[in-house]
Order: sequence, then structure tokens, then C-alpha cells
Amino acid sequence: MTPEPQADYGPTLGELLRPRLRALAPWQKIALAGAALLVFGAIAATVIHVEAQKRSYTQTAADARARGLEPITFNFEHSRKLRIFKPPGDYVQAEWKAHGTLAASFSVSPFKISGQSGLLSGFMPIVATELERNAARTYKHFRLQFEGRARVGGVEGYQYAFAARILQPGKSPRQLFGRVAMLPEPYDVNDPSKGYPPGRIPTRGLKLTMLATTLDNVPSATRVGDEGILRRPFHSFSFGT
Repeated sequence: MTPEPQADYGPTLGELLRPRLRALAPWQKIALAGAALLVFGAIAATVIHVEAQKRSYTQTAADARARGLEPITFNFEHSRKLRIFKPPGDYVQAEWKAHGTLAASFSVSPFKISGQSGLLSGFMPIVATELERNAARTYKHFRLQFEGRARVGGVEGYQYAFAARILQPGKSPRQLFGRVAMLPEPYDVNDPSKGYPPGRIPTRGLKLTMLATTLDNVPSATRVGDEGILRRPFHSFSFGT
């Protein structure tokens, strides 16, 4: 039971406001009530607007099999600004372009874990090294900014962040920030933190690739997915449907 306020703490807010409210003229009370309704209405309208701008994506096993991909299920929320499409080899890509120029993208693709043993924290950096080498061949002026452990949707994985440049014919190169999170498939999607039994390790997983340019106002590679339009899909991402 919550104890009663003690006199040593002084009067409560309600005790301070009560005489002032009683002293108001009737028209002032009506105006105050109207103002309160406007405030609550504005808050409700903001919530409704935010929800209206949000969509969700769910990857089913059946769709993955039909496209020749590993049947791993997952879901995430995203802004309506992000256009959804399914390029070959990827489960999904959500992309936002401004006047034809890339602003941000969020893609999910499969990756395999083979020839590894031991703890996740021991072999995931090895897997990441190969992906970083591929990225260095893919992106112009690739510069690794960070790598380390990651936890997304309750799943422990590994990540790296990088900076690069997008070449634009007739224009100066545009700064590109990237962040890649590698998430092994959890042993139990209903309990992502549950580890594999002794002697067993995951053999496949998902790679989340997030790219952002200066058009998305992200200050650095390590903030991709934590700021800007990609925050919602990254922070809402989870395995399962």
C-alpha cells in the first residue's frame, strides 16, 4: 500500500491547484477544459498519424522456398517511405530514394555457416572477415569503421560498420555509411536467447545490410540503424512470423 504523503514534504500538486481552480470564473473553467481537450486530441492525432505511416513485412517459409532461398521466417516494421521489392538472392529489400538518389536501404539475405566449431563468439568474427572482404570489393573507397558483437531481436550475432563512396556521373561522390549485422538462426524462435545444445551450432542465418547516405541525415556508420529511417526496421526485426 502506498503511504500517505507526509507533512514534511509540503502540499501536493493537487492541494496547490485546487483553490486556484475553484477561484476560476465559469468561462475560464470552460476554456481550460477546452484547451485540455485540444491537447489530448493533438496527442491522439499524432499517434494515429505515426501508426498510419508504419507498415510491416513478414517473410514466410513458403515464399522463401518458392524463390529458392533457405526457409527462414522473420518480420519487421518499416516506414511507408521505404519501397519493398525482392531482388534475386535476397529475401527482401526496403529502399528509399530521393529524386532518384539512394537515401537509405535495408536488405535481408541468407548466409551459411560451414566448417566452424566452438562458441559463436569465436567463429562469427571469422565469418565476418570474409563478408568484409567481399564488401571491400563491392563498395568504392571501402573503409572499415567498427566490428563487434551484436544483439538484434534477442539473437546474439556479429556486426561491422563501414564508410564508402557512391560515384555519381558528373557530380561529386556521395558519402555512404553501411552497417551489416549477421544473425545466426536461433535454436528456438520463440526463445531467441536459448542456446544450441552442446556440440551443435547454427548452420545458417540472416544478414541484415543497412545503407544510408547524407540524404538520411545519419552522422556516422555506427549510427546506421539507430538513427534515421532505418531505425524502425532494425529495432523491430525478429525471427519468426
